[in-house]
Amino acid sequence: MRNSNPLGTARMLIERHGLRAAAVAQEYANEAQLSGETAQLDHWRSVQAAIAELKRAEARAG
Repeated sequence: MRNSNPLGTARMLIERHGLRAAAVAQEYANEAQLSGETAQLDHWRSVQAAIAELKRAEARAG
């Protein structure tokens, strides 16, 4: 489940997992860190940041 665009991945996770999206992204980041895949880890950290930003934007709008 990797989209090269962190924002796109964040949207996909929110659509699939709702409120658990951030936790799912954290799980993927943990797996990447444990396996030493720094590019994957960077990606999932970017996804986590995008999820947080999307949630902030939703809170401001709603």
